Amino acid sequence: MKSVRLQVIEAGEDKIFLVTGGKAHIGAVATFYPERERVMGTAVHIPGHKEQELCERLARKAANSLKVTVTVIMGIHFDAITRVQIDEIVQTAERLLDDHLTLANDIK
Repeated sequence: MKSVRLQVIEAGEDKIFLVTGGKAHIGAVATFYPERERVMGTAVHIPGHKEQELCERLARKAANSLKVTVTVIMGIHFDAITRVQIDEIVQTAERLLDDHLTLANDIK
């Protein structure tokens, strides 16, 4: 889905990923960080928004891959959306993150 966007902000060695689409907003925020052999973190969401699960999954994945603290800020809203369209949005957000992680790890 072309209207889902991923912006990356460098914060020293750490990363902030802004994932938006449609009517952009802040619906959920997740921060994860490497802790010994694990990745730890937390996510919060604004009541009535549904982005928390995807936001948390992307932050955990990025922190695990990059071995830095990662915050994902997510807000995606499309009116009258179908289940199929939601699945496309999730796949697009995951692909955008995967593309960034592949590039970042190739540069290391």
